[in-house]
Amino acid sequence: MKLNHLFDWHLEDDAIWEQQLERTQYHYHNPSRIAPSSIQRNLGLLFFNSSLRTRTSMEVAASRLGAHTSVIIPGSGVWGMEWEDGRIMDGESVEHIREGIGVLSRYYDALGVRLFATGTDYALDQNETRFKKIIEAATVPVINLESALYHPCQALADAATIRHHFNGEATGRRFVLSWAWHPNALAQAVPNSALLMASRLGMDITIARPSGFELESEIMNLAQTYSSKYGLSITETDHQDVACEGADIIYAKAWGSKLSYENPDAEKALRDQHKHWQIRDHHLGSAAFMHCLPVRRGVVVEDAVLDSPQAIHLLQAEFRLYAQIAILERAWNLI
Repeated sequence: MKLNHLFDWHLEDDAIWEQQLERTQYHYHNPSRIAPSSIQRNLGLLFFNSSLRTRTSMEVAASRLGAHTSVIIPGSGVWGMEWEDGRIMDGESVEHIREGIGVLSRYYDALGVRLFATGTDYALDQNETRFKKIIEAATVPVINLESALYHPCQALADAATIRHHFNGEATGRRFVLSWAWHPNALAQAVPNSALLMASRLGMDITIARPSGFELESEIMNLAQTYSSKYGLSITETDHQDVACEGADIIYAKAWGSKLSYENPDAEKALRDQHKHWQIRDHHLGSAAFMHCLPVRRGVVVEDAVLDSPQAIHLLQAEFRLYAQIAILERAWNLI
């Protein structure tokens, strides 16, 4: 039987993407109509990294469907995991990922996994080597709760938020994905997913980022493939003010340069040259503001923007719940 893994939406056809968007919007408008399944299911949530929205929204989503959840945090009350095959495990790692996932697959009906980029091993992260090991070892559906390159739960919620905001008419709207300064070199999973989501919706996209903070060419090419279906091209610029003019959506997100793998000190020096890259009140115009959260006030964005009626970041977070109900429905063949 085919397992309904969710690694990323670009691996799913348009029919599934549209169905999941429709189910997300349905659950937002009909929250009381979710009928718990008559079959008791169990969801294991494996968090190698911290979480607020993803963890809690997944727990509530599972509960709405009548499922029980357990949160597993390796290294915190649970054995530390070994990733390398062929390794003589005489060090700190006690449980190999193959046995760990193999066991959990026998206890749970689906596994949600959050596993960020290492930030130190470029090839490992770009190939999603660790996440692929989990999928290979699993015998139940695996849901990506953010990996090195993708955050499909966030992408689905973002797409549903945008469609809701524009009453279903997102195609052709101006979407600005703006880099912002951050004290840390963050991974590119969220900006990757935001870009792919907006291009798949047929939005007119501009990426504003300083030189040296380009997204990976593979992601850019995939997004351009989606945009080309609508006769659109993706614009890149290092002029934030110009990029934001006339925007319908401004989506702010910090991310690090590829230099963070090769020379972290040089990456930090480059990043710190751009502390002025912050979404400010004058950028908004008539645009709605989005951010995946958590967001550093006064760093990524001014308080005045977050506190304005044009900020829809909390609605965006609310849609996470409904997106994940839809994702679990599909994983468990409830629709």
